Amino acid sequence: MIEKEGVPQKELLEVLEKKLSKDYEYYKGNILGSMCTSAHTFGREVYCKYVNKNLGDPGLFPGTSELEEEVVKEIGELFHGENIMGSFTTGGSEANLIAVRIAKELRPEVEEPEVVLPVSAHMSFDKAADLLGITLRKARLLSNFQLDEAHYRSLINDNTVGAVAVAGTTSLGLVDPIEEIGKMIQDKDIFFHIDAAFGGFVLPFLEKTGEGLPVPKWDFHVEQVDSITADPHKMGMNVIPSGGIFLRNEQIIQKTGFEIPYLAGGNFKHLHIVGTRPGGPVISFWALMHHLGMNGFKKVVNRCMENTQYLSEQIKTIEGINLATNPLMNIVGITTHDGQSICELDKELRMQNWMLGKFEDFNLIRIVLMPHITKIHLSKFVGDLKKVVKKLEL
Repeated sequence: MIEKEGVPQKELLEVLEKKLSKDYEYYKGNILGSMCTSAHTFGREVYCKYVNKNLGDPGLFPGTSELEEEVVKEIGELFHGENIMGSFTTGGSEANLIAVRIAKELRPEVEEPEVVLPVSAHMSFDKAADLLGITLRKARLLSNFQLDEAHYRSLINDNTVGAVAVAGTTSLGLVDPIEEIGKMIQDKDIFFHIDAAFGGFVLPFLEKTGEGLPVPKWDFHVEQVDSITADPHKMGMNVIPSGGIFLRNEQIIQKTGFEIPYLAGGNFKHLHIVGTRPGGPVISFWALMHHLGMNGFKKVVNRCMENTQYLSEQIKTIEGINLATNPLMNIVGITTHDGQSICELDKELRMQNWMLGKFEDFNLIRIVLMPHITKIHLSKFVGDLKKVVKKLEL
């Protein structure tokens, strides 16, 4: 219950400190399963200064609105696009929902719309399908966790309004064969969306993949790609929440956008699910991009990939567990050698205070080598991992 008389600020801050002491902290290094990380200090500083900006009413905040257009254009160029439109969102889930809605709205003549996507796609697409009354057709994976292209192709039919591919899968950070899917749909009226919520701010800064191979084409380089989701609050190291949707064609907004007539700036069209939108994340990421530059982001990604390589080599030396696949990006998957359930391993590691990602459907544990992770953290984790594997007799 709220007190009749207010409580002094100092007392409340002490209460908050105690209550929030239960939370895990990125800097301690035991958060190994999250795709988020500590926000960059400069980004936090900028965000706090401009926390009152509201992009839901661009007429009141024209400077912030112009910065959003600028940062969207620059990210679009990073993704090999020209004159890319779009906006910041609360994250990948909202952006994916927007994309599925666009796919449906562009094909009103289809009475029972379907979207084809990999079974490894993010659960936000299930939410979108439920909200929009769309059927999802999920393509299976091969034994190496790569998409079964033949099965994907077989799911495309006259009711297909959208196709989805992933650039940085949630479980293992793999990239679907986006060029090949583009060829499958090139003569069809199908909206092609790429979920690069994680990979969007990794792939542009990779000189080569974790396997030493060239980075596959995944973005607007592929001419059939219509939209891309990418989250600055993941490997972009921006404040939470900050996602983004990036569209190749401005006509998409004109055809499928919502019109709001009553705001200070007059009528404008938008695609957002939310009304009020924080401007702070846009401003902070604009500043962060220009502060770090391409080379700054490359240094961050290279350091994460070095840690990925280190952890992968360590896992290979532990009998009883395997790498699920050779890492493409800064995500490592661990599975058991004989197919034994991963659940006990995950449980024991959590008891050692390691917070990991568990994927029972694929029988693997996910470790995301985010910028807050150091080799010191990984060395301690590997030591505990060896002890747990020995204890469980895997």
